[in-house]
Amino acid sequence: MKKTLVLICGLLLLLTSACHRKDKVEAEPHWFRHYTVYKAEKHQQFFNENFDDFRIDSSYQASTKQYYQERDFTPIWTLNGLQEHKVDSLLAYLEQSYQHGLPASYFGYDELVLLIDSLKKHTIPNDDNLYRYLSNLEMKLTTAYLRYATALQFGATDPKVANGGKWLYQTNMPDSTFYRKALVASENFLKALQELQPKNPIYKRLQQEMLRLRPIQDTSFVEIPAIVAKIGDHNPNLKHVSRRLKITGELPAQYRDTTLFTSKLLQAINQFRNDNNIPTSDSLDQETIEKLNRPIHYYTDKLAANMERLRWQVAPQKGENHIAVNLPDFTLQTYYEGEMVFKTRICCGKTQNPKADPSRMKNGLVKAFKAETPLLHSEINTIVLNPEWSIPYDILKNEYYPKLCRSNTACVKREHLYIRDHRTGKFVVPDSIDWTKVSQDNIPYRLYQTSGRYNALGQVKFSFPNSQSVYLHDTNNKGAFKHRKRTFSHGCVRVENPFDLAAVIYELNGYDSLRTEQYGILVGQEPVTEEGEKYLEKLQERDSIREANLTDEERPFYRKLKPTAISLKNKMPVYIEYYTCFVGDDNRIQYRDDIYYKDDNILTLLNRLKP
Repeated sequence: MKKTLVLICGLLLLLTSACHRKDKVEAEPHWFRHYTVYKAEKHQQFFNENFDDFRIDSSYQASTKQYYQERDFTPIWTLNGLQEHKVDSLLAYLEQSYQHGLPASYFGYDELVLLIDSLKKHTIPNDDNLYRYLSNLEMKLTTAYLRYATALQFGATDPKVANGGKWLYQTNMPDSTFYRKALVASENFLKALQELQPKNPIYKRLQQEMLRLRPIQDTSFVEIPAIVAKIGDHNPNLKHVSRRLKITGELPAQYRDTTLFTSKLLQAINQFRNDNNIPTSDSLDQETIEKLNRPIHYYTDKLAANMERLRWQVAPQKGENHIAVNLPDFTLQTYYEGEMVFKTRICCGKTQNPKADPSRMKNGLVKAFKAETPLLHSEINTIVLNPEWSIPYDILKNEYYPKLCRSNTACVKREHLYIRDHRTGKFVVPDSIDWTKVSQDNIPYRLYQTSGRYNALGQVKFSFPNSQSVYLHDTNNKGAFKHRKRTFSHGCVRVENPFDLAAVIYELNGYDSLRTEQYGILVGQEPVTEEGEKYLEKLQERDSIREANLTDEERPFYRKLKPTAISLKNKMPVYIEYYTCFVGDDNRIQYRDDIYYKDDNILTLLNRLKP
């Protein structure tokens, strides 16, 4: 028995050591024998003595030097002249970096190819200058490798800059520990390169599409003219439609191009519409033709921008329970115990074309618009039933002040407002204020909208800590959800079916049916149980007593419906995100309009990356 145990332990030890075995050191390449001056120990000594002369990014300079010191400045790439297979593997990955939407130039790919080519062609002097050349090449290869590792694991751009400054997420950034692990991993290089590749299935699906479209992104296509057609019609330009749908992926390659508008063609057209957020119909329309005429780089640019977003390491990562709001898609998805249990439409903050305000452009990048919804992670810690709206000062100044000057009491009555003196905190009778004599730049009053179905926040609000004072909420304007582009708010997120969202959060907190029924009654829902009817009677009795005891001074300011705040023990994480390209429920790539003009920021930053 003891012998068997020893044998098993020995076998496990052998397997473990094999998994962590370093790459075998390659012998000197046959073509390197031309450099008769070369001695490995001399190269190592020169590299050690002149290490600080070679440029390397300051963020990982200390980590790199420490790593080389620990290996007595033994080169990684130029040991024995050149570790040819190792270097070729790195160059192959760098050359294919376009599949991640990254320019190979960022890693100095072209220069590395020229340096290695010169070495192989023996154009480098066969004297002591060879050591400087090899040391310089060593550091450039190490820099390229670390840049590649960093870009794939953390992204190549600054998310705050890319989002015009409105980025409230905490993001993990590379540190000395990461750089050291990457350098140590290079000792088993092919495994290290494979481990660096992002594992996110959404990322891999976008990457697959990039690989399909990138080779044809510069292809010119015949522009499809305006077509009015439905099933059974003939039109010679329908051939161009089917050819384009083969490229975008809605028609199989074997589909026979024809001038006939077939049901198969209509099915593909409607699939294209679904993928691009265009309403489906039984005929062709101008919007569909215009979007079919988009160049292929429209898609590859979207893929590149969104793969970069997926590489940013947002913290904390999503767990089994969370809410994900995707602004360009105008949707909210709720996950409970790992399953998506609820999806609904949303409205988000207003947008503005930056061309309308040149001050938003700086160094070729677009600054975030004031009213756009910020990107953030937080946790819903409170649900407020029958919320009152404390109207922000900017909205009071710019939107309400002109209305109050025109018709003070009419505006207050129509919108169910009450007024407080900001200096004293006391209620103010609307008739006592002459708004035309109040300075718009220094308003001493604050407006509040009372609770009810007419309230701008609707009947429920979901609060979570954040520096922009935004939240999720119901709305009294349900018609807004019928629009395709739903950028209507001042920054908060309006939820089409908020009580379905509340139900998930109630379940997360273990609330029983009676408690949830009581919350429903508070917002005007009819009781469904005997206990619920008793609860409603108590509420009505309480309200009657309260109203009967009002003084004459209190009565003008009495608000029958009061907010009820529900503090949550189990907080619901919420992620407000921005993806203009993502994977749909059917595993198809979805493309959405760049409502806040952020894609170009990412593409501009990627194109500016310097070697």
